[in-house]
Amino acid sequence: MNLKELNLGGNEIESLGSLFHEKEGMKFNKLEVLNLYENKFNNSIFSSLVELSNLKTLDLSYNQLEGAIYTKDLNALSNLEELILFRNKVNGFIPSQGLRLMNLKVVELSGNDFNISIMSSLATLSNLKTLWIEINQCNGLIDMKGRNHPSPHPLYFFFLGRKKNNLEELYMYCYTDADAGCSFSLQLLSLFPTLKTLSLGGFNINETTMASYSHNKGLNLRSLEELELYESSLPSNFIQVFGPLISLKILRVNGMDGNNTPPMHDFCELTNLQELDIDGNNLRGILPMCFSNLTSLKKLSLSSNQFSGNISALKSLALLESLDLSSNQFSGNISALESLTSLQLLNISNNKFHIPSSLRPLFNLSKLKDLIADNNNIHADDHEMSHSSAPRFQLSTIKLSCCASGGSFPQFLYHQSELQEVTLSDIYFKVDRFPFWLLENNTMLGSLDLMNCSLSGPFQVPSRAHLALLYLDISNNAFGGNIPLRIGAHLPSLRTLNMSRNYFNGSIPSSFGDMSSLRVLDLSNNQLSGEIPEHMATGCSLLGILALSNNTLQGSIFSENFNLTSLSELELNGNNFTGMIPNVLANCSDLYILDLSNNFIFGEVPSWIWNMSRLAALDVSKNQLFGRLPTWRGNGSNLEQVAMADNRLKGSIPRAICSLNLKLQFLDLSINSLSGTVPSCFKPVSLREVHLSKNMLQGPLPNAFRDSSLLVILDLNYNHLKGNIPNWVSNLSDLSYLLLKGNHFEGEIPIQLCKLSHLSLIDLSQNNLFGGIPSCLKVSALNYVTEQCIWRRTIYYSSMNSSVSIEASIEYTVKSRSYNYKRRTLQYMSGIDLSCNKLTGEISFETKNIMKLFTLNLSHNSLTGPMPRAFSNLTDMESLDLSYNNLTGNIPTEFAELHFLECFNVSYNNLSGKTPERIGQLGAFDESSYIGNPFLCGSLVGKNCSPVATPLTPKASASNKEDHDFIDMDAFYGSFFACYVIVLLCIAAVLYINPYWRQAWFYYVQMAVDSCYYFVVDNFPRNFCSGNT
Repeated sequence: MNLKELNLGGNEIESLGSLFHEKEGMKFNKLEVLNLYENKFNNSIFSSLVELSNLKTLDLSYNQLEGAIYTKDLNALSNLEELILFRNKVNGFIPSQGLRLMNLKVVELSGNDFNISIMSSLATLSNLKTLWIEINQCNGLIDMKGRNHPSPHPLYFFFLGRKKNNLEELYMYCYTDADAGCSFSLQLLSLFPTLKTLSLGGFNINETTMASYSHNKGLNLRSLEELELYESSLPSNFIQVFGPLISLKILRVNGMDGNNTPPMHDFCELTNLQELDIDGNNLRGILPMCFSNLTSLKKLSLSSNQFSGNISALKSLALLESLDLSSNQFSGNISALESLTSLQLLNISNNKFHIPSSLRPLFNLSKLKDLIADNNNIHADDHEMSHSSAPRFQLSTIKLSCCASGGSFPQFLYHQSELQEVTLSDIYFKVDRFPFWLLENNTMLGSLDLMNCSLSGPFQVPSRAHLALLYLDISNNAFGGNIPLRIGAHLPSLRTLNMSRNYFNGSIPSSFGDMSSLRVLDLSNNQLSGEIPEHMATGCSLLGILALSNNTLQGSIFSENFNLTSLSELELNGNNFTGMIPNVLANCSDLYILDLSNNFIFGEVPSWIWNMSRLAALDVSKNQLFGRLPTWRGNGSNLEQVAMADNRLKGSIPRAICSLNLKLQFLDLSINSLSGTVPSCFKPVSLREVHLSKNMLQGPLPNAFRDSSLLVILDLNYNHLKGNIPNWVSNLSDLSYLLLKGNHFEGEIPIQLCKLSHLSLIDLSQNNLFGGIPSCLKVSALNYVTEQCIWRRTIYYSSMNSSVSIEASIEYTVKSRSYNYKRRTLQYMSGIDLSCNKLTGEISFETKNIMKLFTLNLSHNSLTGPMPRAFSNLTDMESLDLSYNNLTGNIPTEFAELHFLECFNVSYNNLSGKTPERIGQLGAFDESSYIGNPFLCGSLVGKNCSPVATPLTPKASASNKEDHDFIDMDAFYGSFFACYVIVLLCIAAVLYINPYWRQAWFYYVQMAVDSCYYFVVDNFPRNFCSGNT
């Protein structure tokens, strides 16, 4: 057989058997190239290849070779010129210097487990020209220690033990866990005058090693054309040490130590450079004008440094084809780019350039194809309309997203016909219609991003079907009217469509079902009505993300005709959907997020939800669900967030919840009728938020949370919990919000609370706590905490996908009213509410621990002693309620310095002396703030502070007798009763005829009962407490 090349790669073959043996198999004696990559061969493969005496190239990359390779079988391939063992687990050869492949020219050994000793094994390869090698263990300095040294380095044998050094390409990387890394002496490289390509990575090349070379002619690398230095520690004079590099055409230096950055003038000496890549090196300063000497440059990358100033030094680089200045601090205009007529790719994003939206300075760049200029100072061109000239370029990609006013839509776009990607997001254009002509003029346009561009008017589709468009984002604009009925026919190839945060109304067009390739559809935050089209639910079979939240959609969610089995995210919250949770969703095995909250869905929670193995976030809160929480068998163990708040669920929390112990981070079952205790097996170690308020849970504070050290919010308000607040609460080191209001806790406030250094809100009001208040309590708003603490307490929010994170509100009473605070507001809140308990003793907070306190409510206790003057140092205080206690002494006049104080109440104490003068913030409070203190005097309490007090004479109130003699009361009562009965009968008839109205009626009745109940709880707590702050 005369076959010279055989490719068996990518077949997961484990053995070749006798395929290449002349006696038993086929004859391949002329085979020269054998590709066996991406299979499952082990070290025995080499014995199967010994008959291939003419083989020149052998590729065994991505196999299962491991350990040492015996050289006996490998040496049988005497004519081998190229050996590729990339990405295996080989660590050496046996014997170590037994390789006798004298014709071998190319060796690729990277991605294995070699240590530095491998280099001595390769010293016998006298004709080697190209070597790729990764070293995982490297001890000591790789230098010129010779044969007479007591411990010559293994690399010595490779560099000095070779009969002839004709190496042309060397790619050597060191990946070691040692702190010192791999130290390397470049002196060894002087032994390779024929070296054309050198790539070093992960080495520590220090100045001490190279100092002797900086004073002479440097290394003998006059043939070097390409130099790459990655993730290495280099001295600042490394260019001089390598020099003179008279043949160097390509220089790439990345990940350099920022403390040893080279002088930029050193680069100017490399006048033959065609490519210079020094991105990601923390280089600073301005570009020197000598950069204009690099006239041979075709590619220049300076990205991800800290360069500043203008770029005038680049204007003479006429041969430049690719320029990347992104992620620096360059400023000024871009007029220096006008002369770069060979430019094809320009990336100046993330700088401080002033760029006109017309792009007029670039009009002469006829070869320009890709322009990336995001995040600069984009501004309107005042002279654009007065110049009608067209640009010479035809762009393929343009990205100009920013945060400025761009005036009218750029005129140059009217002259573009080859666009493939357009991103103009966050530029505020003064345009009242969708630029559909962009699609009509550019038939190859695949991506169009116009997010947040202040566009308005109707959304128009091109007159003919646009088959190339895959991505369209027009979100966060002011488009209105109906979505075009035939949008699916005109944009049939779309994979991602985002029309959220606009003013679209009307129904969802059924033609969406014609977009058979659609993967992502976001129509949320509009004014859409009607039902979900059945054709969309059957035609978009590849749809993975469907977001229709915050519209006014209604009807059942899905019918039985449902083909969206690829859904991973379904967000339908904030609509008027009715009916039950559709069982067809059980077919969505990849469902990751399910949000049906804030609708009118009724019925029980289906048990199949807990069998969704990939489901991570479930939110069905604010519906009309009833019944018990379903039990399951643990298949839902991947759930991270569960929210079922504000429904009519009852019964106990099932033990099946214990299967969520490992991953659960968020749990909200508040505002239901759950009873009993939390299962003892429930011990979630990753839990961050717990919301179980307004239920009927009983027993002591659940031990379930004692090991939840990551817990940030614990909200158990308004339950029937009792017993002491346990000492293990100090284990919750990240706890910021502790809310136990309206329970039956008793005993003293545990001093262990003082160990919680991150508290922002603590509400223990309306319990039976007694004893003193721990003076060591620490409370501060989250936005005042150090950056490290903020990161620790909020990192889990940012680690989640924004669409995944469910947000629950916290109820806290401020200024006699209960408010609901959500996560974004909570970071600015700090407060202590210990009202309506049986606390005694004096108020003795350590002021330094509560300096940033906003609200303090200690009312309705039995506290004694004076009002602390130190409270005048709490300059951020907005609400202070000390009413209904036994405080004595004067009201400190220093309280007038509390400039943000909006609510102040010290009524019903035993305070004495004169009420404060109406100065400062205290001037805003009237008699109600001081009433009930018999020993106070002054105008605010109506008592003269002179020795002879004039008693106040109460004014007699006369009541006028009402005269109803002109009304026939019997006739009035009879007619009123008859009308009342008729109205009730009419209402009953309507509810009997219309089931939807009947359902809504009972729902609102239930809501009214719940609202009344919580109003009574908030405003008439036990012991007739009132006036909470």
